[in-house]
Amino acid sequence: IVGEIDDEHDEEEEAPIKILFFSGGKDSFLALRALTRNSEPATVILLTTFDATSRVIAHQDIHIQDIQRQAEHLQISLLGIPLQRAGGEKYIDRLRRGLRVIEDAYKRPITTLVFGDLHLGNIRGWRETELGTLGYQMEFPLWQVAYNELMKDLEASRVPCIVSASSTDEVETGSVFTREFYSSLQQGGTIDSFGE
Repeated sequence: IVGEIDDEHDEEEEAPIKILFFSGGKDSFLALRALTRNSEPATVILLTTFDATSRVIAHQDIHIQDIQRQAEHLQISLLGIPLQRAGGEKYIDRLRRGLRVIEDAYKRPITTLVFGDLHLGNIRGWRETELGTLGYQMEFPLWQVAYNELMKDLEASRVPCIVSASSTDEVETGSVFTREFYSSLQQGGTIDSFGE
């Protein structure tokens, strides 16, 4: 397990530890913004899983080095967990080992796992069922938030978002995710306007 855990965390000694599953995409970023805005003080740590061979995050087509740069810019600790396709170790067991690394480094337990899910019930259900076996609380700060509100928050952040992967020819990678782009997806009606 490869990680970058900040050793300078004395000032937050008693704050609960919240682990944000971070893919480098806009939903993860907006979840971080919501978490820091709506939550009690907490030690937030980013967790990213990536392919051990290609070093790329699934579905986002982003290299782990890009995630490391994002974490450095945000000044938030990051734990990267490489996944091996033919390694034989189950995903949940790999996560459990990674979470133990964090608890050992901080010498206190993790309280909450945080996800940037928007509205896909099957994904949230899987997380609650499978990751629920780990015994942590779960938080979904973006769940069922109206897309218009998410778009306003993204614009307020002034952080440019670039489409890094697409499963359809209608959306080109490299496109900038702006309000105009978002509106064009809404008008087209065949693609979820927030990329779900």
